[in-house]
Amino acid sequence: MPLLLVLFSLGRAWLSEQGSLAAAGCAGCLVVPTIQHDLALLGVFLLATALWLGLPRYIRWLAWLIQGGLLLIIVADLVTLAAFNMRLSWRDVLKFGGEWEAVQGYLGTKATAITGLLWLIGVGILLSSWAAHLMAAQRLGQSGLRGIIIAAAICFSLYALPTTIHHPLPWLYRNVVEINLPSGVDRAYSEAYRSQVLAAHSPPPLHCIQGRALRRNVVIVIIESWSWYHSQDRLGVMNATPQLDRFARRGTLWTRFFSNGFTTDHGLIALLGGVAPLPPVNRYHSLEGYTGFEELPDSLPRRLAADGYESYFFTTGDLGFMAKGKWLKRLGFHKVEGDNHPFYQEAQRFSFNGAHDGWLYNRFLQWLVQEAPPKRPYLAVLETVTTHPPFVDPATGRQDELTAFRFADAQVARFIDHLDKRGFFEEGLVILTSDQRALSPLRTAETKAFGPAAPALLPLVVLGGSFDSGKQVTTAAQMADMPASLDYLLTDGACQEERRGNLFTQPPQSPRCILRPQGNQRDIVDAYCGDQHAQIQLEGDKTRILRGTLPHGKALIEQINIQRIGAGARKVEFTHIL
Repeated sequence: MPLLLVLFSLGRAWLSEQGSLAAAGCAGCLVVPTIQHDLALLGVFLLATALWLGLPRYIRWLAWLIQGGLLLIIVADLVTLAAFNMRLSWRDVLKFGGEWEAVQGYLGTKATAITGLLWLIGVGILLSSWAAHLMAAQRLGQSGLRGIIIAAAICFSLYALPTTIHHPLPWLYRNVVEINLPSGVDRAYSEAYRSQVLAAHSPPPLHCIQGRALRRNVVIVIIESWSWYHSQDRLGVMNATPQLDRFARRGTLWTRFFSNGFTTDHGLIALLGGVAPLPPVNRYHSLEGYTGFEELPDSLPRRLAADGYESYFFTTGDLGFMAKGKWLKRLGFHKVEGDNHPFYQEAQRFSFNGAHDGWLYNRFLQWLVQEAPPKRPYLAVLETVTTHPPFVDPATGRQDELTAFRFADAQVARFIDHLDKRGFFEEGLVILTSDQRALSPLRTAETKAFGPAAPALLPLVVLGGSFDSGKQVTTAAQMADMPASLDYLLTDGACQEERRGNLFTQPPQSPRCILRPQGNQRDIVDAYCGDQHAQIQLEGDKTRILRGTLPHGKALIEQINIQRIGAGARKVEFTHIL
């Protein structure tokens, strides 16, 4: 069993190198520190074995409980890293565990695939090894007990030695318990600091400019997990989206469009709400995905409503998931549709109880003919689910990322081509983008092409009118600037803070800095400011620049603190027991 745990460590080191350091010349460099940090867990496992040998039979279950819990979190951490390129977060387990239908659907899909059989075999090997370890320890008797205690002591001693590698992403090699210990993201601001900052703070001046007043209808298609590595044209890694590549060649393509987060809720908060999803204190202890972002006065629907637009949100997914539907209505959408719409009554269901993307596009086309407002411009947001992990191809039921994206690609092409035939683009625009980079390991081509920005960059394509130019925009842009940018493009004018960017001015204006909280180190925010990249440590009053340099570092720290203080501390919901 100890050997098997070491093999788990080697597997985690390999996955970490493939996912985050593939282009950094780090082959094998994480092996030693990963094993070193996992030795602490191995030491606990061995001590539990000693307890099992020394305790009376009727309370040996305590040792089994300790060992079983360790094995569960070690394996779950490894699986999470392999599947989503993220480490296991106990807070995420509680948050998403409350959405049992979605979790059950994901696990059911995995169980029915070939990977389910492989995992069943793996579980059998794991349980057999565990039983064999306990039986061998029992046969060795007192001498075995002493040897196990000595081995545990050696494990703890080696763990206590200085780590042999310094890396800006220590979550890569730290064990699953270490990365779940309390961090600065939940460090509350002191009353003295709050009062000082709020008293000294004055809202930044707004910059108002004359708009382009196109008054066009706009459809935003948010394609789940669509990433640059899916494009043959861009990186040549996976030829998964030939039709989307065709539209990118036809329309205007942004090559440096940054996400402001690492999950779907982050993407929606930024793209539709117009703010970077910086976590309020205790946000990751809350069971609500949109906690702290309930009131966003400059959201895209509210901005456009002031100029006569109606806004609609369509998805085939479950709007009850993390209370997304309620949040969207508070954001200002006139109507929000999800999986329970009668149109999908006969549809086969996949992730989040959602029908596949073809059903979503067909529903919108029906709405366009029968229900679209005849005399008022509209904004329609279509959020897809087909390409959400575990990547099931609806046509074949096969669990495969390439075929799932090929299916989604064909459906969006059919949709755009249908809009073309209807003459939609005579008075409409379509925006194609993603909610997040796929939760999968970074490819070597991504890290070589994009450097530190690789986890953050997403495709963005605009089709229609003057945007059908085949142009590529290399100016840095971000999700959170989309509401003000569209307000400028579609209406008579728009106002926003001077430090923000605008995608549609001529030439496009980049933001002073782009902020993106990390998924694995929840207390770290990446800041991309021009050609500079820095990491900011969230730690209440002591929030600071951890690595790198920034041209406006002090002002940026103040901006972060003001937003987090203004959002207030969230209510801790059960995760305090961990």
